[in-house]
Amino acid sequence: MRLVSGIAALAVVFMMWNAVPSVAQSSNSDFIVVANKQMAGSSINKKALKGIYLREVKNWGNGNKIIVVNLEGGGDFYQNLFGKSLVQMQAYWLNMRIKYSVELPVTKKDSASVKQFVASNKGAIGFIDKNDLDDSVKVLKIVN
Repeated sequence: MRLVSGIAALAVVFMMWNAVPSVAQSSNSDFIVVANKQMAGSSINKKALKGIYLREVKNWGNGNKIIVVNLEGGGDFYQNLFGKSLVQMQAYWLNMRIKYSVELPVTKKDSASVKQFVASNKGAIGFIDKNDLDDSVKVLKIVN
């Protein structure tokens, strides 16, 4: 059964590889991290952010579930944060899903969709193009 799951996972990764634009095709690397306005604080430690996007951290300090939101075509965000492409991150998430049953990030097609989802879901965190920011979400400053 695991072999079949592994083969299916590889097939999905291959399909994602062909369907997702590469980092080189991304036209803007100016992303900001946003969260639901109910989240306490206005900054996030880079190490904590990595743990969230690696799906190692699943709950906020107050116990609320973290809902990770991915922006389609936001490969530069992952390249800057992890030194990995979006495709590599998707393969990582898929592997985590198969091995540990972690939830995959919710993927949205554009910044407006990310903002709407984050604003509507307590515990949500995502990233958007800095030019698309409005007051519907809270900006989180990344600190070392």
